[in-house]
Amino acid sequence: MKDTKRMLTAAVIAALLFLFLFLGMHWNLLVAVLLSVGVYIGFLILLKPDPENGKMYVESMPGGEELEKLLKDARKDLAAMEESIGGIRDSHVQRDACMLHGTGKRILAYLEENPDKINLARRFFTYYLDTAASLLERYVDFQDTGLHSGEVAEILQKTGEALPVLNDAFEKQFTNLMRGELLDTEVDIELLKNTLKMEEGMK
Repeated sequence: MKDTKRMLTAAVIAALLFLFLFLGMHWNLLVAVLLSVGVYIGFLILLKPDPENGKMYVESMPGGEELEKLLKDARKDLAAMEESIGGIRDSHVQRDACMLHGTGKRILAYLEENPDKINLARRFFTYYLDTAASLLERYVDFQDTGLHSGEVAEILQKTGEALPVLNDAFEKQFTNLMRGELLDTEVDIELLKNTLKMEEGMK
């Protein structure tokens, strides 16, 4: 819808310019057409919104609205995690939660830079990240009850133990997303090694 409005605006401006130049100023037809086309293209570029975290690119992809919703929900989950971390009193649990949050932020930043890989990270968005946000929120809720019963203590302990496991899952997801880049880097390293060997042999 935004692109249609932008194109219509640029087309109207270009048409008015053409009418002014050709009919009003009696310029040569070809010159008036070329100038109008140039103005049309210029206004298309000028009126194009600045991309925010790859949003415009994501929206233009197949299923773009759904993919943008995944990114939006991920940002909300990360914000909820950050808020929960501020309320955790156990320093070890807080440290593990910070590591988990940091890995999540790096994955999201990578996907915003590489939106074509968002589909590969659906499980990260719909399960792992959502689970992490819920666990931390419930941890703080249980902690703040002030109860010291065995059940509450056990839940707090199990939640704390689950955070490094979740972080491992996050890192594996990140590695899978970057597999193409990792393979390219390995190829470059091997090529560099072979080139250096060849140069040594030529000395």
